[in-house]
Amino acid sequence: MIGYIIKLFLPDMKIIQALINIKMKYREYFEFNNTKMQYFFHSYNNFSVTPRAIEIPLIKFYLTRYPHNIVLEIGNVTKHYYEEFKDFKKKDTLDKFEMAYDVINLDIKDYIAEEKYDFIYSISTFEHMDSDGGNNPDYKPIKDEKFTSYAFKNMDHVINNLLKEDGEFIITFPIGQDNCEIDNSLYGEEYYKFNSKKVCVYFFKKIFGHAWKQMRIDVKTFFNENPQPPKDKFLCLMEITK
Repeated sequence: MIGYIIKLFLPDMKIIQALINIKMKYREYFEFNNTKMQYFFHSYNNFSVTPRAIEIPLIKFYLTRYPHNIVLEIGNVTKHYYEEFKDFKKKDTLDKFEMAYDVINLDIKDYIAEEKYDFIYSISTFEHMDSDGGNNPDYKPIKDEKFTSYAFKNMDHVINNLLKEDGEFIITFPIGQDNCEIDNSLYGEEYYKFNSKKVCVYFFKKIFGHAWKQMRIDVKTFFNENPQPPKDKFLCLMEITK
């Protein structure tokens, strides 16, 4: 009887132990440009095993670093972590698909704001704007003189039409997903075509478990060393100043 009870509750015990282990790992840190940051832990879409573990603290770092009055988030992500992102003077959230309170449901390419933003950020959203690994039934290869992906064309739209002069635009996206359009634009250094004062590109590599490490490497070297990056292994952060 006792053996039966142990077998009955063993799966739950394993889950509880796993959660405890993850929670303990939450106390660990990673570094970005010599700044120590704590990994992010949350029950929504991130038990410290997804890129959210570093994306959230990275965005918070930039929000702290750059003064801002009016903010735009492209992709409804941080509303799910309200306690971490509640101190805005004014903030709009744009998401083409996700229906939620106070979220503008428009395609970014069609969005024009009454007032431009001094800080715009997006977490793992732009990589879905092209074929999305065959998950976008409406996808047609882009025909554009400047850009080879809708992702970069939409970034260009954001910079030109939504971002204030001297404003900051921070984007994160995974490298090596099922689609390769955004990777090709990055490898082709199409960000040099942006109307911006500065573009900094940073790479992070998942080492093991939930641990990530910044790679001190430029775009060309990254793709030369990783011509076919494996899925869920690398994250890119772009810092754009208009």
